[in-house]
Amino acid sequence: MTMALNLHGEARAVDSILALEQALRDARALAQCELWLTLATDAEQGPALCMLRNGGNAWLMYLSGQDDLSFHSLGDEEAEGVCSYLLANGQVDEYPESWCVDVEHCQQAVVAFFTTGGARPPAIAWEVD
Repeated sequence: MTMALNLHGEARAVDSILALEQALRDARALAQCELWLTLATDAEQGPALCMLRNGGNAWLMYLSGQDDLSFHSLGDEEAEGVCSYLLANGQVDEYPESWCVDVEHCQQAVVAFFTTGGARPPAIAWEVD
């Protein structure tokens, strides 16, 4: 199976776990990044998984594509404040720190998304948007 991966504006096809692991190593080398992994050519058609990372802060968004449902990860629900993320288009967005999940945990979820053919990773706590 091949999925489309976009790492901070750079598109590539991912057809193996080895290729995905290389992309995740590339993502770790960036101070901030926006990473999309999707089965469709258009991420909004889903299923798609997005990881936004700023240093040690990261969160996930899952788009089902079938029923327009989207979900975001849940971390420490008592965490206060926001974290800013630099998007591939240069825009800076802020999201609640309560959505943050450990970066390694996020990357494991990206691998799970790939290996299951686009299923929402069950190891992440999700909230419907």
